[in-house]
Amino acid sequence: MPYYAKAEQPPRITRSYRAALYIRLSREDGDKTESDSVVNQKRLLTHFADSQPDIESYQYYVDDGWSGANFNRPDFLRMMSDVYAQKVDCVIVKDSSRFGRNASESGRYIGEVFPRLRVRYIAVNDAIDSGRSQGVAIDFLNNSMRGMINEYYVAANSESIRSTLDMERRRGLFIGSFAKYGYHKDPDDHHKLLIDEEAADVVRRIYRMYLGGSGIRTIVRWLNDNGIPNPSTYKCRSGLNFQSRAIGKSPLWSDKTVRRILQDEMYIGNMVQGKNRKVSYKDKAVIPLPQEEWIRVRDTHEAIIGKEDFDRVQRMLQSGAKSSPISGEISLFSGLLRCANCGHALIKKVNRNPDKTYVYYRCSTYCKCKGACSAHSIRYEKLYDTVLACIQKMVEIAVDADEVLQELQSKHKNDNSVNLQTQIESQERELQRVKQMLADLYPDYKSGILNADQYLMNKEKYERQQQQLEANIDNLKASANDPDVPPQTNDFVEHFKHHGNISTLTRPLLTELIEQITVHKDGALDITFNFRDTFEEAKELAQKQSA
Repeated sequence: MPYYAKAEQPPRITRSYRAALYIRLSREDGDKTESDSVVNQKRLLTHFADSQPDIESYQYYVDDGWSGANFNRPDFLRMMSDVYAQKVDCVIVKDSSRFGRNASESGRYIGEVFPRLRVRYIAVNDAIDSGRSQGVAIDFLNNSMRGMINEYYVAANSESIRSTLDMERRRGLFIGSFAKYGYHKDPDDHHKLLIDEEAADVVRRIYRMYLGGSGIRTIVRWLNDNGIPNPSTYKCRSGLNFQSRAIGKSPLWSDKTVRRILQDEMYIGNMVQGKNRKVSYKDKAVIPLPQEEWIRVRDTHEAIIGKEDFDRVQRMLQSGAKSSPISGEISLFSGLLRCANCGHALIKKVNRNPDKTYVYYRCSTYCKCKGACSAHSIRYEKLYDTVLACIQKMVEIAVDADEVLQELQSKHKNDNSVNLQTQIESQERELQRVKQMLADLYPDYKSGILNADQYLMNKEKYERQQQQLEANIDNLKASANDPDVPPQTNDFVEHFKHHGNISTLTRPLLTELIEQITVHKDGALDITFNFRDTFEEAKELAQKQSA
């Protein structure tokens, strides 16, 4: 029974109070029952205040949708401002959990702040009223126990919510409030992502430009010059209730935003969530988690970027390639050259003479400290010609290996066709045998060799065999007539052969085919190609072709 029902004979009035009727409701805390609704809290508190002769006046303070785990709530802060301004000297709540679910903070207000300011505190359903004290020890025990119970509730509920969300993340369900730029939520299932073509085209353009040799700053400049809104602005303009944390809410792109898009696995169809974690249920601040703790589920939605292009971009980002401060473009060999001695990068140097300009690369360690390493210098022209000749040779190997693969594929198809025809003929012979045995059953039954049960049992058996053999023959014939036999492939061959007779080097070509170029003191080069695991296989095939 509510506490106010006991006030049939209120004590003699010695003081009048100006009350704050404080109401809080939070879906996050699990406050979902009808009895906890804002309307019902207001009705209960109004009835209570009207029944108290020492409540002179009151006003409402309502925080709808705010957690009790922290006290940074708009109307709670407004109420406390009125308390400090001495406009309010009595705080009334339905129960202590409405006031807050943080035991230490609730205890500080109820046990320290309110008594110091001579503010009366009433929790109606908990039968707590500091204006009618039952003794300091009992009041302290009551408030402490209820505070701990309320805090335990929100802590347990927070852990339950976290476990549920992590389980949904591991199932590959999207649980964010807003979809990643380039996607939107499926209107029929908000846990699924669909491609937003307008934004996805921008993402594709960013990847194409970077793979083509444009630096991040060049991409940012292009996006801003063409008036393309950044992801935060785009969400707002799309009608989403998105609140940007960026200062000033500028519609302009930044280096950080473009780099984040270039590194995000979501664009290859992988659901990546759980990158951050709340400090605690008491604090909404979040901390980033290490990548190994992120929750990844592959192939949950349609990809915007192909995996090969994405992997190439990651290699380029990790190589430390830098764009020119003048042109904004990434130079041809940037991030690919390494010193054979110290392993550090080679940096580009330019000597401008009146008659000619010389471009060469030199060990970065040597440039900083000449005694730490040797120059390992190589002229641009020599580097260019050597790399071009080496790639041309690799293309030849790939083309030769591809011819062998085609021959092997053709032979495989022929062998497979012969094998299928043999199987078809065998199954057809067996089908004729079963049909004959089925035809002989009835005469045997009529002549008395088989009784009725034996006749029916064998008839059913042979009919099942006939149906199975006919199905097998149909499947084998379909396979024999199917020209789409999966081809035998080789990653090295697939990536090198389509370049044909190349005569010039480009940044996209180098980043696709080359992992690293090591420069020795005498100018010799070791070129490490991508797909080296399949290179030896391709070389063996090419040798078969020339044998």
